[in-house]
Amino acid sequence: MAAIESLGLGSGVLTNDLVEKIVGATREASDKRLERDETILDARITAYGEIKSLASTLQSATSALSLPSTAGSTTASSSDEAILTTEASILAEPGTYSVEVLNTAKAHSVVTDAYSSIDEIMGTGEIQITFGAITYDGTGGFLSQDVDPTKGGPPITIDDSNKTLSGIREAINNANIGAKASIINDGSGYRLVITAEETGENNAMRIMTLDETGAAATTGLSAIAFNEVQNGPGTMAETAKGEDALLKANGLTITRESNNIEEVVPGVTLNLLSADVGKPISIVVAPDTAGIQEKIQDFVNAYNDFKKFSDELTSYNSDTDQAGLLLGDSTLRGIQSQVRSMISQPIDGLAGTKYRSLTELGVNTDRNSDFLLEFDPAVFSKAMKEDRDSIISILAKSGTADDAQIRYVNDSINTKAGTYGIEVTQLATQAIYQGGSVAGLDFSSPVTIDESNNNFTLNLNGKNEQITLVSGSYATGEELAKQIGFQINSNETYKKFSYGVTVDYSATDKNFSITSNKYGADSRISFTSTDSNSANTLGFNTLGKGLYEGVSLTSLGSDAFLGKGSTTQPGNKAVAESEGINFAANNATFSLDIGGGPIAVTVFANAAGNDLNGDSVIGDRKDTLQAIQTAIDATALSGGVIADFDDNGFLRFSTSALGSAETINLTGVGSSASDTALGLIGTQGVQTNGDDAGLTFGSATEFNMAVDGIGTTAKVSVPAGTYLTGADLATAVEAAMNTALSTDAAFAGLTKGGESGTGSRDISAPIDFTTANSGFTLNVSGVEKEVVVNGNDPDNIVNIQAALDTAFGAGIVTASLDGTGLKLASVATGHNEYLEITSDGRGAQSDTSSAVTNITTGIDFSGVGNNATFTLAVDGVDINVDVNADGSAGTNDASSTLAMVQRALDTGLQASGQFAAGDVMAKLDGSGNLFFETQSKNGVKTAATYGSGSSIEVKNIDANASANLGLAASTVANGYDTLGFDDTRRYGYDLNADVSYVFDAEKNQGSLQVNVGGNATQVSFSDLDPAAISIFGLQDASIYTPKVAVGQNVEGKINGVEAKGNGQYLSATDGNKKASNGFYIANTAADFSLGVNLNATNNTFTIEVDGIEREISLAQPAPYNTGEGLAAALQTAINEDPVFKADKISVEVEFNNDPASFAYQKFGIISASTGADSSVKMIDVPGPTSAVFGFVNGQADGETGKAQVGNIDPSSGIRMKVTGGALGDRGSVTYISGFADQLNASLLSMLDSKEGLISNKLNALDNDKLKLAEKRERLDERMSAQEARLKSQFLYNDAIVSKLNSTGDFITQQFEAMNNAKK
Repeated sequence: MAAIESLGLGSGVLTNDLVEKIVGATREASDKRLERDETILDARITAYGEIKSLASTLQSATSALSLPSTAGSTTASSSDEAILTTEASILAEPGTYSVEVLNTAKAHSVVTDAYSSIDEIMGTGEIQITFGAITYDGTGGFLSQDVDPTKGGPPITIDDSNKTLSGIREAINNANIGAKASIINDGSGYRLVITAEETGENNAMRIMTLDETGAAATTGLSAIAFNEVQNGPGTMAETAKGEDALLKANGLTITRESNNIEEVVPGVTLNLLSADVGKPISIVVAPDTAGIQEKIQDFVNAYNDFKKFSDELTSYNSDTDQAGLLLGDSTLRGIQSQVRSMISQPIDGLAGTKYRSLTELGVNTDRNSDFLLEFDPAVFSKAMKEDRDSIISILAKSGTADDAQIRYVNDSINTKAGTYGIEVTQLATQAIYQGGSVAGLDFSSPVTIDESNNNFTLNLNGKNEQITLVSGSYATGEELAKQIGFQINSNETYKKFSYGVTVDYSATDKNFSITSNKYGADSRISFTSTDSNSANTLGFNTLGKGLYEGVSLTSLGSDAFLGKGSTTQPGNKAVAESEGINFAANNATFSLDIGGGPIAVTVFANAAGNDLNGDSVIGDRKDTLQAIQTAIDATALSGGVIADFDDNGFLRFSTSALGSAETINLTGVGSSASDTALGLIGTQGVQTNGDDAGLTFGSATEFNMAVDGIGTTAKVSVPAGTYLTGADLATAVEAAMNTALSTDAAFAGLTKGGESGTGSRDISAPIDFTTANSGFTLNVSGVEKEVVVNGNDPDNIVNIQAALDTAFGAGIVTASLDGTGLKLASVATGHNEYLEITSDGRGAQSDTSSAVTNITTGIDFSGVGNNATFTLAVDGVDINVDVNADGSAGTNDASSTLAMVQRALDTGLQASGQFAAGDVMAKLDGSGNLFFETQSKNGVKTAATYGSGSSIEVKNIDANASANLGLAASTVANGYDTLGFDDTRRYGYDLNADVSYVFDAEKNQGSLQVNVGGNATQVSFSDLDPAAISIFGLQDASIYTPKVAVGQNVEGKINGVEAKGNGQYLSATDGNKKASNGFYIANTAADFSLGVNLNATNNTFTIEVDGIEREISLAQPAPYNTGEGLAAALQTAINEDPVFKADKISVEVEFNNDPASFAYQKFGIISASTGADSSVKMIDVPGPTSAVFGFVNGQADGETGKAQVGNIDPSSGIRMKVTGGALGDRGSVTYISGFADQLNASLLSMLDSKEGLISNKLNALDNDKLKLAEKRERLDERMSAQEARLKSQFLYNDAIVSKLNSTGDFITQQFEAMNNAKK
């Protein structure tokens, strides 16, 4: 319920109204002042909002001018745009060029036969599409392809889900491998068209199709094939060859894969549309003067809008005595001053040019129009014609390097205009993985890739991916290298990150090398998984396996083996690299004694003003050395003493003769200025510090070694002695290792040859192989033979061994019983030996003994009367075969003829109704005779088609089949049964050590490399003698880290300051020592593996950060089982302290879990600030808290921050790309920041939302509004207090008046009573 005021009741005066009037009169002036201030503030905020908007518009216009692509833009035009159009870049050079288009690039395209429906079933299997230039025969048939391993992708699987014509179209398109498929209806039916996505000869397609067995398809998917094997009727036909663009420019004939041609007209892309031989096309490249003028005018307009508004705000009208809203505003005045100065000032670093400022390009202030800018396009056009390059530098930023292999990339906010020297000390390199040497990679016989050795996991630039090679027989190292590169580069992950490799084959080293396309320390290649088959076939191995690389040491360098002469001690004063001494003005004198008595030497040539050594550099240390050596050679010491400067610039002398018996003594050093400059010491005495040739060991060097985890029980012992060469030492180490490994019982029985798996067929009981032959085809280390077992000895192994000896010769392969199955092993042992059962059992083969001719070339069976017919009888079924296609198409050889026979045979098999394509195979024997081999019936091996019970009859042979195919009638039953082998290739094992010496001439260091048993084994060492470590470079297994193939970043200096390299990019650094953070490192914390619980006794401590002391308490109770979790809670507790937050003090808290670090299991607290005032200290830590955190009072192992030392180098932030060239001085880069670039940076700084001038001003105005609101609150409070005070005073006085009124009333009553009494 509202209170009822009684003010004025006692006095009868309307005092409440009076109080309101008094208060109102008092606050009226204050309200008016506050309202006026608020109006002005609102106006200023609105004004600065408009200033910000106009400044932003000006910044956008300036930014457009600051781009090099704008300042250097050009236009290009073609005289006939029906033939070609043009696109110009900033690199385009103005001029007129002539081009003649002879041919446009075309994409390769092939098409299938016509089908009745897009749902036609085509078959299942795989489609392999490779890209590369195709070689055609004389008739235009496909002959071969030079595969490009960087293009294409993995095989496309065709199964029941996509085996139709339309399904195959979608499968090809979804594979995204560089080919597009479509279906057209040409009136005769539906055809599948496959077209390369890229034009050019090198993008032509070879399409290989495989059936479900992995063999080349002869039916079904063969209709999608286009290659040298699967050709002729029923396969794809070529509708357009892949062709390169061909054009003439400046008399040169130029080819390109694409119709988008670059690098013919500098900086211009030519888009070829058609060809017109004999018609020259004129291309005119000119500066885009109009485009640049438009952007300059946009800038002028934006500046004038900004200036007019600014002038209005800062104006003063003396007639009306009216001032602008922002008259005298320092912020706006500063903005105006910055913009004005940048427009008029010359560009720093722009020398030797006619134009150096914006005013010289036609942009000037108009004194008659309030100093607004005006732009004269005519002046600008004249400048563009006279000196276009300087205009680019005036407007935009630019960088130009002297060296053609160094390119300016970009800069930073710290980069200042200027010319900066560039020194390159290390070029960027790519990671190169060197595979192990493999005997089989001599390619004396083809290398077989199959499921046993076709996959590995590669780590390329940090990405692990499994790679699978296409199974097949590779006849050359180059062919297999292409396959490896193709599969790696086709990997989707690598393509996504633009990672790629090149794979090279070395016939000398019998290995493959893989090079990453990436440069720098992020370029890495290693294998994360390979099996022993892949390692022994390809030489690829995981880290730690294969080659053991010893540490490269100077103790194994050339000096260690060559010996050295005796050398004097270095002098006491270094000679600078650039210092040439004028010995003509002050001779230098000294004497040298190398055993025949002291001989005086006087150096008198002027090395300060002459190029004495002929390197085109006048007066440097090399000239000083030449003067000294010439003086020595002029005495009897000639050829006996060599002078040189050591790495620190100190002069020394050495005897030419080598050996420990050599002596040298320096005496008689003069006292001239030149002698002082050389700093020679003539009192050092006779020096006998030479070494004899060879590396000498006074005692045996011993160590233990392990191979695949099995260690030697007796140490390897390398004999004492002198080794004259690194090769001699390697031979001795190798012999010692082989002795130890061959005699140590720990390695007994490990050496073996190649082995087969154990056959699944039970041969433990006697088998009469004469009635039921058995056999297999066996590959023994590259030699493949058919083994037919046909004996009848009661011991099955005797029969099998006899068959093996018949095929390979005695002592090559042995047979044994393993359980109930057969096992084979090669007699020869070692990791290069292997066994592989390539086929087990066999169907019947037709007889070739009566063949009348063999097949050596392509035969055309097409046309009337040219076809060949015959019948094959298998399992009681006649298979009629009619060969009627052109076997001379394509490769025009025996293989193309065989393909036509197989195609006709498959047709006959399917027509029989009981067989499927591929159930009988047509083959050629070693003499080129045609025969047929039964395989299966409807894809299933049956007794009649496979094994000893199979048979085949050839009959009904017509004249052409006899004359051209050499067929003769026969009936045979010569198949043989299986023995249950798998087809896995299995290698042998050996312990043969191979030690080599490797010399690095650049570093003058040597190393030993060790391989035991090939590329699949792991070698390690332990219990090493000191010499094994310091001389041999071997490392204990506990510390040995295999080398990963890794690239190097470019290294060097910019402006004399060490730069930062990243790949091929070299970036200038600040060049100063930055301020550091203060930090605190505690003692070891509690064991978190047992769990830590915070409670009221251990959660509080007092810390001082940057001089501010606070007590910190963490929330409790709280359990923690990791140091990282408690570190996060600790950081939050400190940073959320209200005093720290108010003072903008914060920290980062870490818990170290690195066992190698001195701070292991310790908390670290790092101040966010830097400099001498940055620090973290503990002030008070209770015992229970210390037990948890490891805190102790003070800084513990921490440090106070350090202040910055030095200033930021002016080149800081400039970035260069170094693509090659020599090491050393590489000239300089000149960096220029043009007017627009500078103004754009300044405007961006002003507009910065956090620290910009305009944002700060708006924030200040917003703060003023807040203060104004606070003034209103304080006024309200003051007026309320005044009102209360007045009311209190009036209430008091009202009470007095009320009492007086009461007294008056009483007196009046008394007087009235007295008067009444008298009456």
